Amino acid sequence: MSAKIIENQLIFNGSFKNRPRTERIVIHHSASSLDTTIQDIHRWHLARNWIGIGYHYVIYADGDIYRGRPELAMGAHAYQDADHEANSNGLGICLIGNFDQQPPTGKQMDSLPELVLDIWKRYPSIPIIGHQDVMATACPGALFPWAELNAKLDKDVIKMTLEKWMIDGGQEALQDLSAKGLVNNPENWSTADKLAQAVPAYLFWMMIKRISEYKGS
Repeated sequence: MSAKIIENQLIFNGSFKNRPRTERIVIHHSASSLDTTIQDIHRWHLARNWIGIGYHYVIYADGDIYRGRPELAMGAHAYQDADHEANSNGLGICLIGNFDQQPPTGKQMDSLPELVLDIWKRYPSIPIIGHQDVMATACPGALFPWAELNAKLDKDVIKMTLEKWMIDGGQEALQDLSAKGLVNNPENWSTADKLAQAVPAYLFWMMIKRISEYKGS
């Protein structure tokens, strides 16, 4: 699963420092109205004499995901003190809205786990925390649905694991079956998108029947 990231032409007031390590994902809310844009946040952070937006990703109410800082850049979103530093080792994701007043939209809660899973491809299973875990703040708000996020991630991780097993196992099986003459044109079946698809039951049993009739070695 790859998240679709919308790129921006934000102009930063300075250069980035690369983050020396990546050990967590930090979730934020913008604590603002749902019509807030990434340009608004960028402008607010420039007004603080930062080089620009401190978050790496921003998720709009409609579920669109926008890039803020480059993923490898150090953020400016979650600093308190030396014991709670998360700018040097964390990726910041900001969801538009004030989650002390209302929860995230359904589309945001569809896009967030998709983005997390995409990040996990590069930084496997790093923990997800709230801004409040590293700073004296209510962010991402009392109404942020942590249980829903964790449930969706668990479900999607299982789905991704199953798809990987289907793809890896399917390609190996196709090679073996093709070598034995039981599958014609294996190249038509061996792509990841084909192997991850559900196979109609009648096709599955036709294949089982053909394999059961095979008399070769």
